[in-house]
Amino acid sequence: MTRGVWAAVAVCAVGVGCNSPQYYTAPAEQLPQPVNIGGTTVQIVDQRPDWEKKPFTGAVCLYHLDKAHPGAWAQLADETNAVVAALPQKPERVEVAVTSFRLVRSGDTGKRYRDINNAPNVNPNIQMQASMRADDERREQQRRDREGITGATDKQIAADKPGNDIELLFASKDDPRRMLREHPIGASCSIQAKVRLVYPGGREQTVDVNAIARGANSSGTAYWGEAIDFAARTAVHQFSEQFRSGVGLGTERGPTVPGTSTAANIRGGTP
Repeated sequence: MTRGVWAAVAVCAVGVGCNSPQYYTAPAEQLPQPVNIGGTTVQIVDQRPDWEKKPFTGAVCLYHLDKAHPGAWAQLADETNAVVAALPQKPERVEVAVTSFRLVRSGDTGKRYRDINNAPNVNPNIQMQASMRADDERREQQRRDREGITGATDKQIAADKPGNDIELLFASKDDPRRMLREHPIGASCSIQAKVRLVYPGGREQTVDVNAIARGANSSGTAYWGEAIDFAARTAVHQFSEQFRSGVGLGTERGPTVPGTSTAANIRGGTP
């Protein structure tokens, strides 16, 4: 990196504060209230760390959960209640302890190459290079569109997550954006939760859920609303599928959406 670039980076980081998350005040979140489903008390408990409750924007954005439509909390409650309603043997209570719930947009989402197809230069070599770049861009867009439908695999997420970019290069060790490195470039939603089912007589069963899903921006504009909504909806769907699998129920709405990162650790046995 040249001295000029380093100087510009230093000015940006120190002089204008571009190296800090831009925190904003979000509307008060409406955490789902306990409900009774067929005699089972169902409660969702927010156990997220404090930093996840402080949304911010910038090159990496951590949005409040109600930015998704419908709100991500409401979607999670609906999916949880549907699984409990389908249980053949009802527990006395079900507690969903949410330890992480993130709605994220990160990375450079602009086009990789400048469109020079209509440039006046007719040099065959330049035209060939422009054509190859256009093909690369088309394939990249097709990949993003495909992942937007199916989610992102663990390998794709690892390869596509934001690297040690300029912003994080000068960020403090406790910068919350450092906690978001596992999220893929673009819009994504992740959920980590422990579902605890308590049956009559005191027998318990626990299902650990971990899901992350990605949404691609197919609007061709800077509008990311649909991609954010898709990521939240898909992550919550994966939460439901893992919960159902953990308690011995089959998938309700077809096979699990391929390509999302999931894990379920089950203790206690199926009732």
